[in-house]
Amino acid sequence: MDINIAEAVEGEDALTYAGSLPVPNVQEMERSNPMQVPERYIRNQEDMPKTTDAIHLSCEIPVIDLSLLSNGHKEELKKLELACEEWGFFQVVNHGVAEEVLQGMKYSASEFFELPLQEKNKYAMASDDIQGYGQAFVVSEEQKLDWSDILVLVIYPTRFRKLKFWPNAPKEFKEKIEVYSNEVKRVGEELLCSLSLIMGMDKDTLLGLHKEFVQALRVNYYPTCSIPDQVLGVSPHSDTSILTILMQDDDVTGLQIKHSGEWVPVKPIPNALVVNIGDVIEIWSNGKYRSIEHRAVTNKNRARISFASFILPHDDVEIEPFDHLVDSQQPIKIYKKEMVRCNLSCIPDRFKRSEEDKSKGVDLSVLSPQIPVIDLALLSSENVEELKKLEWACKCWGFFMATNHGIPEEVLQRVKDAAAGFFELPFEEKKAYSLDSNEMQGYGQPFMVSEEKLDWSDSLILRIYPSHFQKLKFWPTTPADFRDTVETYSTEVRKVAETLLGSLSLTMGMTKDALLRLHKDMAQALRVNYYPTCRNPDQVIGISPHSDATSISILLQDDDVTGLEIQHDGGWVPVHPILNSLVVNIGDVIEVNIKKFHHLKDFIYN
Repeated sequence: MDINIAEAVEGEDALTYAGSLPVPNVQEMERSNPMQVPERYIRNQEDMPKTTDAIHLSCEIPVIDLSLLSNGHKEELKKLELACEEWGFFQVVNHGVAEEVLQGMKYSASEFFELPLQEKNKYAMASDDIQGYGQAFVVSEEQKLDWSDILVLVIYPTRFRKLKFWPNAPKEFKEKIEVYSNEVKRVGEELLCSLSLIMGMDKDTLLGLHKEFVQALRVNYYPTCSIPDQVLGVSPHSDTSILTILMQDDDVTGLQIKHSGEWVPVKPIPNALVVNIGDVIEIWSNGKYRSIEHRAVTNKNRARISFASFILPHDDVEIEPFDHLVDSQQPIKIYKKEMVRCNLSCIPDRFKRSEEDKSKGVDLSVLSPQIPVIDLALLSSENVEELKKLEWACKCWGFFMATNHGIPEEVLQRVKDAAAGFFELPFEEKKAYSLDSNEMQGYGQPFMVSEEKLDWSDSLILRIYPSHFQKLKFWPTTPADFRDTVETYSTEVRKVAETLLGSLSLTMGMTKDALLRLHKDMAQALRVNYYPTCRNPDQVIGISPHSDATSISILLQDDDVTGLEIQHDGGWVPVHPILNSLVVNIGDVIEVNIKKFHHLKDFIYN
């Protein structure tokens, strides 16, 4: 028998955008005192990317004729493929969007941003929403801010629109947004068809994946700045979209892209659209097409407005390389499972090991002593060397052992005894706490979605925090102290989790409380796993290979039996228990949000 106890820590809703801290309105600051730029906007010189005079490269950025592309013109398709491979950006001409539509959108947006702040604030972003007027993704008081204000709207599907954020002034603005966005949708569909062709698929393949077209609009306003060489309009980032379609100001150059180590300005072509490949296309193409880092700079003499439309993947679409682009000659380069696997309540049974897979295991027992060991007492005191060790553990292993965590030995032993006592009960007694067919709490085997092979284990799953999610009908009353013991243990684990999230915030360059604030009411679940003995252990698996769709998982192992193995450098490494230690692993949510937290961006930067 082997029992281990895993606590999963998540945000309140892993798929909900975190709120943004309130910051001053940039346009109003510039209006009131054009010569003053607050310290929070001034970048350290080492933080400012080095700018090389690469203006000569601007004219080399590919220009694609969409009318030729839409007709399947072979030379234009080759030009598109080259643009995606070498630049990740291109300008689109002859796209069919009428000039009056483009200019009408620019004029209306300009009028909106010229309104008094009190009028614009009627459409201000809520603290927990990404739509509306203001600034997004501000998660720290120390964070350097962008010299820009934004208006963000979800366009498609229409049921996701929140019309309270759609400005009523100027009076024709809503209509202009609707007309322009509908035209951008058409351009996006044509580009997806052409991308399908150059990726060796049927023309409608990418469109077919979308089911419902998902599109968001971000209107960026960049006021003039008295010290444009010391601030940025938007920090360097790449877009976690499929495609981004950008309408620039015709007269002011602000967009710069990273190319061959240089920042290249994208000079506007009148009435052209700028298109860039997003992270999703880079993943689908197995790294063949590039999602490129870009930024926006400010101007001393002219304010500027740009319009970024993001074509986004539908929630049901898997983000992984297409099979026909992966083989022995072209192994998987990029696999961001975290972009679609971020909800504990609906993890698909996706890592079941086949017979062929089992035979490929490599015994790396020799590596087990090398699994990082982190001293939480040092981590709590912000010991620099221990923080570096934590960062290394997260980057190189994704797992580490935590010692000196502060949970009393008696608490650890009590929860082990309580769990063992429950699983030794007669089946009929345990069955009283069985999982319902539509429930993720209780006793049994979760995630049974097909007739495929099953895991050699039983589980008891309980929601711990927030307490209103607890369903006590699934909390065993035998042994008699089971409930109290679980409550005590889980409270201690919560303290450990808060320490770890604080330290992770520091290693990610944020304030210590940044991740804790993003979690709001921190959600915590407990899974107790029971692995019976097996006469043929080489023919079964206790739990199939998987990653955890959590922020972090904290595991209490059996001190005497090694069962956990982690994949490292192509082999399976056993994690031998250290007495009274905890095993911690980084979950999908931390991995998927590392860009958002570290670069302070998501799909709506440009």
